Amino acid sequence: MKQSQRRGWLVLLGLLLAAPATAQKAKDVCGDRPHCIVKGTQRAPKGHEVVELSLGKESGKEEEEDSKCEQKEWWLRRPDKSVVKLLDSCPETQGIGEDEVNVEKNRFIHTVTGGARERWERVAELQLVPLVWARGEQVSYDALDTEKMNRASFDYATFEGRSTWASCETVKAQLVPAVAVPAHFLSEGWKRMSLGRCSVDGSFVLRGKAQGEEDARIRAVLAQGNVLLLEVMDDTWTGPGEKWLTDDHVELWLSGWGPTSFNTCDDEEEQTGLLQWGIRIADGKVFSAYGEPKEPLPVEVAREGKVAHLKIQLPWEPGGLTVIYSDSDEGKKQELMVGTSALKFGRAATLSQVWRITPAQATCEVKENQLVPVRTELHPKPGETAIGE
Repeated sequence: MKQSQRRGWLVLLGLLLAAPATAQKAKDVCGDRPHCIVKGTQRAPKGHEVVELSLGKESGKEEEEDSKCEQKEWWLRRPDKSVVKLLDSCPETQGIGEDEVNVEKNRFIHTVTGGARERWERVAELQLVPLVWARGEQVSYDALDTEKMNRASFDYATFEGRSTWASCETVKAQLVPAVAVPAHFLSEGWKRMSLGRCSVDGSFVLRGKAQGEEDARIRAVLAQGNVLLLEVMDDTWTGPGEKWLTDDHVELWLSGWGPTSFNTCDDEEEQTGLLQWGIRIADGKVFSAYGEPKEPLPVEVAREGKVAHLKIQLPWEPGGLTVIYSDSDEGKKQELMVGTSALKFGRAATLSQVWRITPAQATCEVKENQLVPVRTELHPKPGETAIGE
């Protein structure tokens, strides 16, 4: 037998011997599905690996041959041989356009795009070890004018998010997290405990200049039941006086529509549903402002030293929301204003977007008298995926 023939037989023998092991290794993710094949595996930290499967062509309607797509699945295989389904995908039959999966160091990133002229994109990024949410992103843009783009991104590890809404002008804002907090915090704890990292720290200076770290700061989080919790810090409290505008106060801007529903190009556009209230720190009194809101706005204020805690029952589920703290140390004018977005008076497009966080992604817990975000480790049930619909 020639040497080349012997080498060929050895290769074939190796493949035959390896086949049962490969089949056995794939059975944990393929089960008894006849068309299931492993397309590839990628290493992840601490002995984990991501397995990509192909289950052949699938269509929602048999007569629509052109609509068939390759049904794929991605699984996380752990060192103890347990497996977790990360994602199943067949975008054409799911009506979501196109999708892409990238596996990077300790990251599983799923990007979905769709639309015609009005394009959109959603990104779900998981940390693999431990299996928790890492980042989410939402993008929308005009395919014929890509300068018109909205991008909102939230980091679940730092619990911070920002948005950019670009059209005729670029509007920047922080995202206001909407997340579940403990019931005891919502009932009484808010009066004496800090919102901590579970809240957005308003970083936009709209007027004046801060005189130190304790001069005029505001934090905000939207809890369950559309309850807005605020924490205001100031070195000196002013009010009540003759005019609430020159007292220390919070300005709440609210819209049932998201900021991207409004045009940044048209100053004359009707600001449907945009309302503003003023809330005086000294006594919690509420004042109707822009849009002359008639809806009641129940407010509780608990003040202790240089910190004021506010609990506000919003009249509806907000699409856009900006909070501003107006500081007036001498009670004569608004000296410093800080908030969650670069708000322009009466312009709904300049509000902050609300980023809604499900309990499957993260919740907030009380530790050392303050709220801290806790990412939820994912344990999808049989038939479910780590990245849900």
